[in-house]
Amino acid sequence: MINFNSNITINMQEPRWSGAELNMVRKVLKACRLQRYGVSLKLSNDKEIQFLNYKWMGKNKPTNVLSFPNKVASDNTYFKKIYLGDVILSYQTLKKESKEGKLSFLHHMSHLLIHGILHLKGYTHDNRISEKVMQNEEVKILKTLNICNPYKNYRLT
Repeated sequence: MINFNSNITINMQEPRWSGAELNMVRKVLKACRLQRYGVSLKLSNDKEIQFLNYKWMGKNKPTNVLSFPNKVASDNTYFKKIYLGDVILSYQTLKKESKEGKLSFLHHMSHLLIHGILHLKGYTHDNRISEKVMQNEEVKILKTLNICNPYKNYRLT
């Protein structure tokens, strides 16, 4: 386990995650402005994320990212330090998606980590309006990391 700061922990469960990826995770955490928040990040694999996806979402398959918001955080905004929740990334699924989409692994991982963190902050994509708001915030954060808009060739219909 790595402490990013006193409020944020990074747990590397999968040995294939490298130092370059860990450094990018640190940059993403900083870009997401989590100084006042607590977050737990797990860099994991398909086996574990499939188990969690089935247990909590009822989907028996691996996925790229899962977010588990701390429901209490939204009710206790008067605390100075708020624990937002947990984000889990799967190395194999991200690697597969990067290859298939001809994407930089670091950029794709960064995008999905930002996506997961925004879910912890209360963003959703339940409808077209909330999806567009969330996408705009993702693009804004990615831009601070010099990562191109992943939606530039994608339009909501």
